[in-house]
Amino acid sequence: MSGKYFTSFDGAKIYYHKTEKDTQKWLIFVHGLGGDLTAWKKERSHFSKLGISSLALDLRGHGLSARSEDKDFYKFENFAKDLLSLLEKEGIKNPVIVGHCFGGIVSMYFQAQFPQFSKALVLIDTSFKPPFLGDHFMARTIYDHFFKLLLKIAPNIQKKGHADYEKFVGTSDINIRRLTSDILHTSLRSYFMISDQLTNLDARTLLDKITVPTLVVEGTKDTIFPPYIAEYLHSRIKNSELDLIEGANHILVLNNPLQLEESIEGFLRKINF
Repeated sequence: MSGKYFTSFDGAKIYYHKTEKDTQKWLIFVHGLGGDLTAWKKERSHFSKLGISSLALDLRGHGLSARSEDKDFYKFENFAKDLLSLLEKEGIKNPVIVGHCFGGIVSMYFQAQFPQFSKALVLIDTSFKPPFLGDHFMARTIYDHFFKLLLKIAPNIQKKGHADYEKFVGTSDINIRRLTSDILHTSLRSYFMISDQLTNLDARTLLDKITVPTLVVEGTKDTIFPPYIAEYLHSRIKNSELDLIEGANHILVLNNPLQLEESIEGFLRKINF
């Protein structure tokens, strides 16, 4: 898969790939933490066959995109601004933004900050905050200090290029081989810096700002962001619908592409996409 780079708002080089069909219909795919744009291979191929154009990017700190030793480089607003910069560069208007896990959080930030730039959202196995920390200030503080300590002592180990996701089809939520691959392909320091940002995340105020049609997709066996979180997102995002995929875990993009494609396809028909 051959892509190209663009220069984002702050000079960061961001890698992306697009498949353009004879249509003004665009799906923008945003991967999860530790992932890269190749995770969407099956979904993008499916919608390409339907004549729908698609674009996927390596988020900053991931894949072939730029990294930094400055933790502010990884602020959520910057991920959203990268997405805006890319849409403006390519002249893409009214796309549907599809985000998984961390990519879903980025998608919500994008929609809340730049509401006029997308037609709809698809949020897959995502959340507005880390559920394992709850609302406990002490727990969040401990995790914050933990990641800051790791940043001081961790070497900057990185495996270049994109991951081979075919090796991880069928894996569980907690799979050491896949998690190791995610961390190394992101780089140890980038992964910890992004994780540190996540410990302080509470984006529930963004939910009221999302007014476009939104599909919330959730695996019933997701143990990272359990179904009750998807139900909360559905209850807070006014113009939303919820699709629970029975038996699917958090790795829905790799493990259940057919069910995910069917869910998104049905949603696109409802919004006359």
